[in-house]
Amino acid sequence: GGRRAWGARGRCRLQAHFGCSDVLGGPALAVLLVSWAALGPCGLEGAEPGAPGKAESPQCPAVCTCGHEDYSDELSVFCSSRNLTRLPDGIPDGARALWLDGNNFSSIPAAAFQNLSGLGFLNLQGSGLASLEPRALLGLHNLHHLHLERNQLRGLAAHTFLHTPGLASLGLSNNLLGRVDEGLFRGLSGLWDLNLGWNSLAVLPDAAFQGLAGLRELVLAGNKLAYLQPALFCGLGELRELDLSRNALRSVKANVFVKLPKLQKLYLDHNLVAAVAPGAFLGLRALRWLDLSHNRLGGLLEDTFPGLLGLHVLRLSHNAIAGLRPRTFRDLHFLEELRLDHNRIRQLPGQAFEGLGQLEVLTLNDNQIQEIEAGAFLGLLSVAVVNLSGNCLRALPEQAFRGLGQLHSLHLERSCLGRIRPHAFAGLSGLRRLFLRDNGIVAVEDQGLQGLAELLELDLTANRLAHLPGQLFQGLGKLEYLLLAGNRLAALSADALRPLRRVFWLDVSHNRLEALPEDVLAPLGQLRYLNLRNNSLRTFVPRAPGLERLWLEGNPWDCGCPLRALRALALQQPDVVPRFVRAAPDGDDGQPPTYAYNNITCTGPAAVAGLDLRDVAEAHFAHC
Repeated sequence: GGRRAWGARGRCRLQAHFGCSDVLGGPALAVLLVSWAALGPCGLEGAEPGAPGKAESPQCPAVCTCGHEDYSDELSVFCSSRNLTRLPDGIPDGARALWLDGNNFSSIPAAAFQNLSGLGFLNLQGSGLASLEPRALLGLHNLHHLHLERNQLRGLAAHTFLHTPGLASLGLSNNLLGRVDEGLFRGLSGLWDLNLGWNSLAVLPDAAFQGLAGLRELVLAGNKLAYLQPALFCGLGELRELDLSRNALRSVKANVFVKLPKLQKLYLDHNLVAAVAPGAFLGLRALRWLDLSHNRLGGLLEDTFPGLLGLHVLRLSHNAIAGLRPRTFRDLHFLEELRLDHNRIRQLPGQAFEGLGQLEVLTLNDNQIQEIEAGAFLGLLSVAVVNLSGNCLRALPEQAFRGLGQLHSLHLERSCLGRIRPHAFAGLSGLRRLFLRDNGIVAVEDQGLQGLAELLELDLTANRLAHLPGQLFQGLGKLEYLLLAGNRLAALSADALRPLRRVFWLDVSHNRLEALPEDVLAPLGQLRYLNLRNNSLRTFVPRAPGLERLWLEGNPWDCGCPLRALRALALQQPDVVPRFVRAAPDGDDGQPPTYAYNNITCTGPAAVAGLDLRDVAEAHFAHC
């Protein structure tokens, strides 16, 4: 668990620190980057770097590995995952980096590192630590990076870090900390990153972060915080990133963030926030990213977001917002991404998005929208992607999308549309991708797709189309992808497909096609991928010379003379008609691809029934 091991949002910050001589005391520690790079950009946990460039030091403890980099005399000592129960003896005095992660120490005694005054990096992650003696870090006045993540620490004495005034990053995430005493971090004025995430903190004292004047990133995610007092973040004038996600916050009060003028990212997602006080974000002049998703917000007021003139990303998805008021977003002139998906919005009123002239991405999917008022999208001069899928619009009124002249992608999947009426997409002259799958569409009326001259992809998958009118695709001369799978088509007409001279991907699988005359695909001179799976085809003559992939499985093929040409293609070009085809899983979920059969199974004549066409002997066609 945990959004990151250390640093902000999983980003390794060591490089930034090494470039700041005032924080780390000069470039002498830059050599550590090479050792840590062997672990990946941020991979400290339980790993051990490869063999060092120089011979091992004779002073190295027997259970550890020591080494210098080729171009440096600075020494790193690696004692990771050695099942140690106490610190090894004989750690060289000149060590600059010490890796002790993955052991079983339970505690670190006082003055354990007092002879390692030159140490700049200490990793104690996942070492079973239940306690840290108040003077355990005595002598480490040059320490810059301390990692105590993934231990069992329940509390730390007030003066634990008194002896490490040079700390730049401190990782305490994934422990059992139930409290932070006032003064714990006093004296750490050079600290940049503090990670207290994924502990058991329910209350923080007013002065918890007193003295951290240079702090840039603070992670409090994954705790039990229910309340933030106005004094909590006072003195953190340099803070750039604050992560309060996955706590138990029930509201956002006024004046909590007013003393954070340089804050750029604020994460409040996955809380229980039901209300945001008017002006709660006043003072956040530099804020670029605000995440309030996965909360319980029921509505937004006109004074919810005033003054956030520099905001670029606003995430409000997975709340209970029931409606949008005009002028709610009026001050967000530079907003580029607005996510309102998975709420309870029923209607889009006129001028709902006034002031969002720079917006590029708008997600409204999975709400309860039934009506789009005229002018709802006016002012969205730069929007490229709009997602309205998962609503129940039932019908699209004329000019519904007026004002979206720069729109490239429109998602209307699962929107109860039923039929596409004339001029439904008027004003979308620049649209490139239109997604209409799973709507129960029974008809696209004349001029229903008019005005989409730049359209490249049209997805009509999983609808109820039984017929394609001859003029349906008129004007779609640039279309490249046409997806018609999962409909009720019994035939395709050459007239309907004739305008589609640039289509190279055609999917008509899972329909009711009984025949595909040779002239139907003739206009599709650029066709490269053709999916005919799971229809009722008995014959098919391939006439597309540039075809690169042909899916044929699931049809009742009659393996007589008309299929001789198809057999020849399958045998001579097995890459075009392979026996197995790779089927990538839906979405980007990291699942491995699967492979499906691409059989051409004969249902007749009786002599070859059950065989694959490719396995039928040439003699069977001798009389043809």
